[in-house]
This record gives sequence, C-alpha cells and structure tokens, in this order.
Amino acid sequence: MSAAVEPELANTSQTAAAHADGNAGRPGFYDPLASDPESASCPGDSLGRTADGRTEADEMTPRQEEPKVMVEFLSPSQLKATVVPEGSKLVGDFHIERGSPFVLGGAPGVGKSRAAVALAVAGATSADWFGLTIHRRFRTMILQAENGRVRLKNEFSDLDCSALDGWVCVTPPPPYGFAFMDRHFLAQLRVQIREFKPDVFIIDPWNQAVKDSTERDYSEGFDRIRACLPIGDDCPALGIVAHTRKPRLGEKASGRGLLNLLSGSYVLASVPRAVFVVQPATEDTEDKRVVFTCCKNNNGQLGERSVWERRNGLFARVTEFNWEEFDGGGKSAAKRGVTEKHLREVFENGDAWLKLKEAVAKLTEVSGVGRTAAYEALRTDGEFGRMMHKREDGTVGMLNFGQ
Repeated sequence: MSAAVEPELANTSQTAAAHADGNAGRPGFYDPLASDPESASCPGDSLGRTADGRTEADEMTPRQEEPKVMVEFLSPSQLKATVVPEGSKLVGDFHIERGSPFVLGGAPGVGKSRAAVALAVAGATSADWFGLTIHRRFRTMILQAENGRVRLKNEFSDLDCSALDGWVCVTPPPPYGFAFMDRHFLAQLRVQIREFKPDVFIIDPWNQAVKDSTERDYSEGFDRIRACLPIGDDCPALGIVAHTRKPRLGEKASGRGLLNLLSGSYVLASVPRAVFVVQPATEDTEDKRVVFTCCKNNNGQLGERSVWERRNGLFARVTEFNWEEFDGGGKSAAKRGVTEKHLREVFENGDAWLKLKEAVAKLTEVSGVGRTAAYEALRTDGEFGRMMHKREDGTVGMLNFGQ
C-alpha cells in the first residue's frame, strides 16, 4: 500500500522535503553531502570516509536495502531481559502504551467522544484520566467523523486551549469520510501524522472505518489504519472509539462481561490490549453521570470502576453512588420491590399520564426503590410492559389497568 502512495508524496515540495528528511542516512538513500570531506568525512581521514566508514567511491554506488525482519524468535532469557522503551507507558498500569491498540466503547450519546477528548487533555496537562495516572505528557491526534465544528467549539470552550496547542489536534468530519481506500486521503494522513508525531492516535468512530461487521472487514480495518502509522518505537497507541450493542431485556453486564457488548466482530475485543466501556448511570436523559470500567487489560491490572459526571471536554468524579442499585439492573422489577399496587398508585388506576421523569420520581417515593428499578418497571418492553403505554407527547401511563 505504501509503495503506491510514495509517488503522490513527491508531487509537493512540502511532502518531498518531509520524505527526504525522514530518509536521510537510511540504506539506499543517497545524500549529496555525504561525499563532502568538510561535512561528512571522519576527522583526519585522508580517504574521505563518511561517518559509517564508506569512501567517496562507495557513495557513488547505490546501497542495497537490508531485508526486513519479518519474524523473530527469542529465548526465555532474552524475553526476561527485554527493556521496555522509555516513555512507552502512557496511562495507568499499561492501560495505554505506545504501539498497542485500545478500545473505548459505549452506547450512542453516552460520551465516548468526550472521553477521547478528555484523554487528549490529560495527555497534554498530565492530569489523571478517569482516575488513571498519566506517566508523561503525550501528543494526541483524533481522526473523527461525527462532531462538526460547532460541537467541537463547545467541547473546547471551557478549556485552556493555549495549554493544549501543540499537544492535541482534532479533525472536523472529513468531507469524504474515512477514505482509507483513497490514495490522496492516505497520503495527506501520513504526512500529517509524520509532522505531528502523536503518541496516541484515535479513530472515532470505528464503524466509519469499516464497511461491515464481519471478521474480515474488522481485520482489514485494523490493517489499513496501521499502514498509516509509523512502526517500531515511533508507533503511537491506537485508540478505537466503538459502539456497544443494545442490551437485551433484563441484561445488565458488568466487569469483564462488558466485552460481550462491543458491536460487531469479536476481533474488536480480541485485537486491542485494553478495552474501556462507558455506561450511563441511569436511563434518565437528564442524568449526566456515567460509569467507567476497564474490562480488559492484557498488560496490567484492570483497576476499579468509577462514576463521573459529563462536562465539556472533562469529567468530574462522583463520590456518592448507589452501586447496589446500578448492579441490580439484571433483576426483575418485582424482586427489587416494585409491585402493580405501586404502579396503580402512581398512575391513579390508569387515569393519570405523566412525563417519564415525574413517573420515576413518584414510583421511587411510593415503592422505596431506586431510579434504576423505577425505570425498569416503567419500560414498555419490561416486566409490566403489558400495562405500560407511551404517548406521542412522551408521557407514560397505563392501559386496561387492573383488568
């Protein structure tokens, strides 16, 4: 893929200069200054040898490219002696590290994009990210296709952007989407990645980078993205922002079980070294709290889940939270204390129609259950769904109650 793109890069002076700078001194790349005794020869060397021992005559002969190392086997002692490159550990207990992919998943509208921005801000300012330690400052590029300039303006309006410039860059939605099959898109993307030198590169959202949700599409999607990134120690951490599927009736996943909620092929859960999932704290549309969980970390500990309140660009930690109520989402409403008698009282035997938030407040008051249990009881596809009805104006009530 890269061979097809190189001629395109040579069409502009900017990309040509970047290409030359990045290849200077590499095998097979001729440097005209290398034969200049004043600039390239070793001190006191009458033969005009260059720094790597080649003579001027040698420099006139094109060098042979060294074969790529395609596979390497190491002994246990060699593996034990492996030295982790300095600065590769970015976030937490190797939750995010250079060269490794990670996934940030969640339902639509839960705040995944905001969480990605919060990661970029944390990298620039060394502030914690969802309670995880930032080990050094790092640069973040976000290639995103959902939030326009107005949303991005609002996202950064409450932040000190002067402290972020040079450390964070975000795309407005590209006019042709994530055109990874287009050589012009690839050429421009590679140049900008090479110039910015990100430590973290984020794709938001994943479903814009793949055609379908098959194993082959997902594997090819990862390959196309990786082809745009540097290799070796310069390879950034690759962040994937992905949707989770709609939970089944009565399903309440938590911990490692959240991996099963990622939409599409299992490749999305198996390839990344770490997976984070953001969940709404309740079904209340005005509740800005989210639950943040690391459900996979191959290179370290998962860490504790936590609760946060959404804000522009940032999240504020919530210290008081009813975990028992949150985890009770998989239980039936009746087992958590809601009965038909409670519903009869809330809806006045079918005569009252209430806004959902009002109905939840009244149900929690008369039954003593939490908001999560109340929302479950009022669902039209839930345990009491045969009685519940929702009007076009958004109010809820009961039909044929008590009959």
